[in-house]
Amino acid sequence: MIIVVLLAIVAAAAAQGDQPRKPTHREQFRVIYEWRSIDFEWESPEDRDAYLNSSRYIPQNVLISGINYYENNIFLTLPRMLDGVPATLATIPAFQNETTAPKLKPFPSWKDNAVGNCESLQFVQNVEIDRNGIMWILDNGRIGTLTSRPNSKCPPSIVLIDLKSGENKLERIPFSLDVVNPNTAYLNDLVVDNRDGDFAYITDNSAVDPGIIVFRLSDKKSWKLRDTKSMSSLPEAAIFRINGTTVNLPVNIDGIALGPQFYTEDKAVDRTVYYCPLSSFHLYAINASVLQNESFAVGNGAIGPYVVDLGTKASQTDGMKMDSTGILFFGLIGNSTIAEWNTATDFSIGQRTIARDPNYIQWVDRFSFDDRGNVYVVVNRLHNFVKNQVSLDEVNYRILKSYTGLKSYVFGEDLQPESPVPTHGASSATKLVASMVLLALAHLIA
Repeated sequence: MIIVVLLAIVAAAAAQGDQPRKPTHREQFRVIYEWRSIDFEWESPEDRDAYLNSSRYIPQNVLISGINYYENNIFLTLPRMLDGVPATLATIPAFQNETTAPKLKPFPSWKDNAVGNCESLQFVQNVEIDRNGIMWILDNGRIGTLTSRPNSKCPPSIVLIDLKSGENKLERIPFSLDVVNPNTAYLNDLVVDNRDGDFAYITDNSAVDPGIIVFRLSDKKSWKLRDTKSMSSLPEAAIFRINGTTVNLPVNIDGIALGPQFYTEDKAVDRTVYYCPLSSFHLYAINASVLQNESFAVGNGAIGPYVVDLGTKASQTDGMKMDSTGILFFGLIGNSTIAEWNTATDFSIGQRTIARDPNYIQWVDRFSFDDRGNVYVVVNRLHNFVKNQVSLDEVNYRILKSYTGLKSYVFGEDLQPESPVPTHGASSATKLVASMVLLALAHLIA
């Protein structure tokens, strides 16, 4: 009888739309762009020479990290970890033109990327573009993070640009000092949840105070939640070995992804947030309703009872991205692998390798989807960059592309709550734990 009941519950969940659809067609990943070093669309040849001569442009110091897509444009982030990075956010055409190494166009403009001007972009690690055409930019404010003297002149901020308007004006919203420490924070990645006031969930992999920062756009308020166990690096995962190069990087919470909406037991609507430290083999999950509860921002560990350890991966992961149906794409750095997981299945048995190449896939960083069913991946050989071993005689940065028939999580189905949304996170968190147990039992029975 118990077996019948468990199978019935799993079947009912699938009938309600919890089961992601499998794409009808897949392509192998192929290289669409690659660079030995990054160059820009300068306003004049004289400007380029002036930047080179004054060390405001040092080609080997310019690293591509984040990627996003909007209306036939690919947006790339260039974090100013070292000196000589003339622009920290730029764009290239999404569809290949006459060159496989296009020059990057600073976005929104050269002026909006000026170093030292706190009205301009200073250090952009990642961006997200929501379903309304709003670009959410993480600007750390602090530049030179890999140098001996980082410069914290400008405050860490969320910067918004309404891409639909075409005006590309920056709206800067600095974080309060009690939430984000400008001298120690490292705003790494974010996901956007366009519900109930528009939220961003942001990973801060600060070496001294890691956590998830929640930002609510409706009132521009933010708070930070901490959990040492799930958000800290692990010594056994701090060593990275990629194609003969070894690097020690004890980095805390890093990648983050947002799952589809689902109904809780009390018919409210929730979502699951997935995250992992860079230096860890584990993937963790927590419900968005818990993160949205400001009362949990009261020191370390308050959210601990609501965190679920989903299990381990074969290697460490930097970036990850969810599609609109609940399929998670992520990299496995030490294995030179791109993998996926259907989140309706048990993580321990549901992971699947979709690409592996020790030459072309050296350090998967970030993912993005376009509006035509393609997924894009940035590969940037970060292990060489942090060891100051970038060779301009080799290809260092690649963008890979594959047709999947899928689209970004920001375009997932909107569910309407059938009862008032609870003011606490316990109910939906219990649902997450219970659903993981049911899935595990169902697999054991099968």
